[in-house]
Amino acid sequence: MNNKNKFRTTTDLINFLGIGRPTFYRRAKKLGIETNKQSYSDEEIKLLSQRSTVKKDFKSIKQEEISSNYSVAIITEQIRNSNRIIEQQVKQLDIKDKQISELHNLLDQQQKLTLDLQSRLDNKNQELLDLKETPKKGFWRRLFG
Repeated sequence: MNNKNKFRTTTDLINFLGIGRPTFYRRAKKLGIETNKQSYSDEEIKLLSQRSTVKKDFKSIKQEEISSNYSVAIITEQIRNSNRIIEQQVKQLDIKDKQISELHNLLDQQQKLTLDLQSRLDNKNQELLDLKETPKKGFWRRLFG
């Protein structure tokens, strides 16, 4: 299985692998494969043709971490905003409760005043009726009477 593949030039090998020249040299250096030889084993060709998954996985994990950190930051900010809104609404509700309480007190006072006024009016009306019902004394009766 350790067959040797022969290539006349590095360009032939690069074309066979289907990768760019910088990629070839970078992978060969990373894997410790000589770049100036003309024959490569099947294992070396396989290694040179494979993409570096470690770096890709690291980038993927790093991207996911950045994405999750960004998501956490957004969610944290949304929670802060929601808490601020809730606090404002609680304050508004407290103010409204106080206003309602004051209005109830004012309404109660108004009802008491109206009842007092009505009783006074009733008393005055009764006094007027009583005065109308008493027979009027004539001039001489009031004078001598």
